[in-house]
Amino acid sequence: MKALRLLAACCTLVGTHVQAGPLAYITNQGSHEVTVVDVDAKTIVARLPAGKSPAGVWVSAAAGKAFISSPDSATVTAIDLASRRVVGEFPAGRSPVGITVTPDGRKLLVADWFSHRVLVFDAASHKPLGEIATGQAPAGMVAAPDGRRAYVANRDDNAVGVLDLDEMKQIGSLPVGQHPFAIELSADGRTLYALNVWSNDVSVLDTSSGATVATLPVGKSPYGIAFSDDGARAYVTNQKGDSVSVIDTAQHRVIATWPAVVYPEGVAVAGKVLMVVSWMDDQVGLFDAETGKARGSVDLGSNPRGFGRFIDGSATVR
Repeated sequence: MKALRLLAACCTLVGTHVQAGPLAYITNQGSHEVTVVDVDAKTIVARLPAGKSPAGVWVSAAAGKAFISSPDSATVTAIDLASRRVVGEFPAGRSPVGITVTPDGRKLLVADWFSHRVLVFDAASHKPLGEIATGQAPAGMVAAPDGRRAYVANRDDNAVGVLDLDEMKQIGSLPVGQHPFAIELSADGRTLYALNVWSNDVSVLDTSSGATVATLPVGKSPYGIAFSDDGARAYVTNQKGDSVSVIDTAQHRVIATWPAVVYPEGVAVAGKVLMVVSWMDDQVGLFDAETGKARGSVDLGSNPRGFGRFIDGSATVR
């Protein structure tokens, strides 16, 4: 593992950049920081402190911030996307893991693993707005396009909880596979994907009916999911398979399994680049999103995770 020295300043700038391109905000659990990567240049733009053992991340262009959950310090760190600097750190329950922001950028939702609840904050002021009781061990989260509902993977219930954000309560529970951890929605909000770590499959659900449309076997211990820009593909990392499963979202079937990095966790798509975070090798692997061909890598901090949406596609690097 690489030892990274955290500076007292909010960030460390690396080099001078003039091109525009997407930035990746990747959490490093072992070195207690976030590495900001210029995807096109394959270089590090900044390193930012982020509580203790940061894991979850959600980049919200609407809020103008990236939010980072740190379970071991029970805090959330807010990073301003324009300046790439930490602008806040605040307490968040006992062990915040999954994190998401409503599409309008107004509400921040944090899954508090040990307290079996979701905490709701104002994304601008970081003030608490309330909490929602959930099932057991809430993990990954995602909000619906209308911002009125959200979904949470209640891992130990083998189910996904449906949350009403107006009434601030869980109003439904959708059965999935064994121990769901990450979840994600299609862009239109009609299809929900739950990654089931113990049953090594992905549950595909119709959000209007709650019915399971398909159960797709993938690799061992699926952890992270991301969509291609057109939504035609979903990419699922398989932690213990060192691979990525590629799903045809129209036909609901796995069309390829690509070798990736060692112990892959977080995953994202930036244009034609598929980014796969390696927990063991302390780097993010870059691949062609169409073919799976390796396109290089960028070294990160220690034990990177990148659990959630970590791409700022509107960034301009200076």
